Amino acid sequence: MRRLLFVVVAALMLAVAGCSSSPSAGDTPSPTQLTSSAPATTLTPAATPSPAAPDATCLNGRYQLVRYVGARRIYGTGEGGDVTITFDDGSYLLHGAPEDPIKVTLAGQTADLLVNGTLSGDYRVAGNQATFTAGESTGSATLSIGPLQESVSMEQVGSVLASNGAAGLACANDALIIILQDLRLEFGKV
Repeated sequence: MRRLLFVVVAALMLAVAGCSSSPSAGDTPSPTQLTSSAPATTLTPAATPSPAAPDATCLNGRYQLVRYVGARRIYGTGEGGDVTITFDDGSYLLHGAPEDPIKVTLAGQTADLLVNGTLSGDYRVAGNQATFTAGESTGSATLSIGPLQESVSMEQVGSVLASNGAAGLACANDALIIILQDLRLEFGKV
């Protein structure tokens, strides 16, 4: 069991390393490119974002992480949990309350990721693209497989869920999708 925890933690760290560098403008896929190449997932019809280019009002208010899906070099997924992100006039705050873990699947193994901390940062929007800059982080997260647990810094969690660099945006109704180089984050308005 200890070996299984090591494999999942190693896969999570690979995901962190894969997302932590800023992609160049040519590396950032458009929302339609990533949506067509990402593993199949579905949102409810009412929550499916339209392909229309959002504007700065898209990143406004509080959203809860519904799911994340890896693409290209990251093949993990996560669903649920009590992670929220609040956008306010060019700044954001990612917050995890330690009550409900994200159900993570990496390398065919499942684990719980309980996030207990915050990460703040800034963003700029131009059409359907946003540029994020991570700031300060506090707290940590715990990755659990059965009785085994491993602590992960909030900075490492933020490297995956709020990485620096360019991202594609898609939003409509109460849904927001942020498309990073190797990860698609799906949020619902709270």
